[in-house]
Amino acid sequence: MTDSNENTKNQSEIASKDEFRPKYRITPKYGVYTEDDKVILQIAIPGVKKENIHMKALKDYFTLRAQRDENTVYMLDLDFGVKIEPEKTSSRYEEGLLRLEFKRFNPLEHAYNVPIQ
Repeated sequence: MTDSNENTKNQSEIASKDEFRPKYRITPKYGVYTEDDKVILQIAIPGVKKENIHMKALKDYFTLRAQRDENTVYMLDLDFGVKIEPEKTSSRYEEGLLRLEFKRFNPLEHAYNVPIQ
């Protein structure tokens, strides 16, 4: 037979894990365009504090999680369709608008110059 204290403990552990699950998951409005050798991404995430914005970038993929409050999180996952250099990404956040600049990958910039003998 199961002890009632053990059941209560298990239920409270489950409740604490679910505590961080947002009630609303919102895809924010965003715009993407290219400018010279850059991909520019602008995302509207009003009401989010800078420290609650979490982003990751790969060579062709970007993900954003931005928690506005205990019930609301903005979620965005994008496949760029072009390669970028994630380590050369810059961002700025002002008045609810997040602007990111990704440097497009130029394969010739990393190419080996073959000498003629």
